Amino acid sequence: MSIFFQSFRKFSSFELKILLCFLLPPLGIFLLLITGLHTISKQWKENKRFVFSLSSFFFLCLFISTIGAAISMNEISYLSISVMILGYWGLYLKILETEKNQLFQHFRLIMIFGGVYCCVIGWISKWYTFPPAIGYLTGTVLFGQSDLKDYNRFIGCGYNPNFTVYILLIAISFILAYLLASLRNNRFVSLVWHLPIILLLSYGVVQTGSRAGFASMILIFLIFILRLNRTIFIMSTIFSLSLSKWLLHLMPRNESVIQSIQVRHDIWKSGYKIWQDHAFFGVTPIGFGKEYLKHYNEFIPHAHNMLIGMFAEYGALGGLALLFLICLNIVKYIHLFFPKRNKKCLLDSFLLGLPIIILTGVFDEPLFSPQLGLLTVILLACWDRYTKRMHFAMVFPSISRIKYWIYLHVKAPKNQT
Repeated sequence: MSIFFQSFRKFSSFELKILLCFLLPPLGIFLLLITGLHTISKQWKENKRFVFSLSSFFFLCLFISTIGAAISMNEISYLSISVMILGYWGLYLKILETEKNQLFQHFRLIMIFGGVYCCVIGWISKWYTFPPAIGYLTGTVLFGQSDLKDYNRFIGCGYNPNFTVYILLIAISFILAYLLASLRNNRFVSLVWHLPIILLLSYGVVQTGSRAGFASMILIFLIFILRLNRTIFIMSTIFSLSLSKWLLHLMPRNESVIQSIQVRHDIWKSGYKIWQDHAFFGVTPIGFGKEYLKHYNEFIPHAHNMLIGMFAEYGALGGLALLFLICLNIVKYIHLFFPKRNKKCLLDSFLLGLPIIILTGVFDEPLFSPQLGLLTVILLACWDRYTKRMHFAMVFPSISRIKYWIYLHVKAPKNQT
């Protein structure tokens, strides 16, 4: 535990900005975006060649989509999203080019601290109502709603329970990675602080009232058991399936599951129609709520589904770029998941943390929040940095064999002549 707190004293200024995303979210978001924009500006002025990756291509597609949407819909305000995307992209490039692996080690500690802080500040805000200005500064107020007397769900420091649960799940995944390392190395003393934090964060997930978050937490625990022991995983899966009705009963707000699915389905259908009307560039995150209100007389800020939201907000250009990004990372993920030799704490943190992006994105769109978007960009950049030495020949062994066959039967005879 002392090592845990000693690491905080070694944080760089960049890592302190990440920490501010929890303590004072507006300030942390602003400083990280400025850092990203400064990186982009600096590289542009120095005529540096951008590091090409599928993630960079993804950010480029989003940037082009927002410019196209602003022009096609004659909305200058949409260009603010273009600036935000440049900030994301610059942050990604900064980490990929200048930051070392130590960043991810500290990032895991920051996320765990952020999860615990979410729980503490959220429970304090239940007992004591902060003034609106303080609530917006600390993220403890439901965004767009100042009166929370009849609101029972746990908000934390993410402005929304469905956003806060994302922070808690990432924190759970990282502490589970530490727990895996301790169990493999027979360091059972560390369980004294691992288990209480896991229980605290898990209780916070239930308190948010997020059904998707609760289901995601169960799946993350199953992935943890699979990484620990495959036999125990099979037994745990069978046991979980046998207790599925009991788990459904434990799920927060389980009495309104069917109704919630119907509401989500209606939003998804409407989001799909919005994409059909603006197929190529989309309407940007700002425009989605406006278009929804215009056509359906109700303000829904986002599509509550990551894939539909991406197509509606960034068009086919951004949606297809996201699909390519997901597919490539799934291939890398599977390649690193199953070999028995890959039992490293950093890797386990990625293998447990990355699925949360997809799992929470099925029934919600947490990355709609810039606070979570920036944290996810950092996670993605650290993952790309961690896997940058993985060649496609490693991931697709058949490709190297095909290249060798072409060399023998096509190139080699020509060289001999």
